[in-house]
Order: sequence, then structure tokens, then C-alpha cells
Amino acid sequence: MPPVELIQFVGDEVAHKAADLFTTSISELCFYADDADAVYQKLMEQGVECLSSPQEFDFSRAFYFRDPDGIILEIMQPLDD
Repeated sequence: MPPVELIQFVGDEVAHKAADLFTTSISELCFYADDADAVYQKLMEQGVECLSSPQEFDFSRAFYFRDPDGIILEIMQPLDD
């Protein structure tokens, strides 16, 4: 399992902005899933804000969603060759 680095910025100079997919940032956390579509449906049923339905890429099927704090996370399903 790869390591996860958690960072917290401390101080008055930190500017909190809403995350979006088009802003360069230092973080992204991706969770692998066996079935991205099933995870998407479950999250939608729970009222989670998904930024798109699962999309197919060269080697994966993936989508982004927001956690309760508004942080963007990713679900990725690797595709078989």
C-alpha cells in the first residue's frame, strides 16, 4: 500500500478557497475501486456531490466527488487490457 501524506497549513496567512478541477493544487487523493459505476451510484444515493459520472480514459474509468469539507477526491477503476 502506498503511503499517504497528510498536510495541514497552520497560520493566519492561509487563504481558504473552494477546490475545483481547474486549479493547480498540491493534493489529490484517489481511491481504487473494482466497480466505479457502483461506487458512483452509492455516493449519489447518499447525496454526495459528484462532479461528473464515471468517465473512461485510456487505462481507467474514473470520477471526482467532494467530501463533506468540499475537498475533491477521485474514484478510479483500472481497466483490464
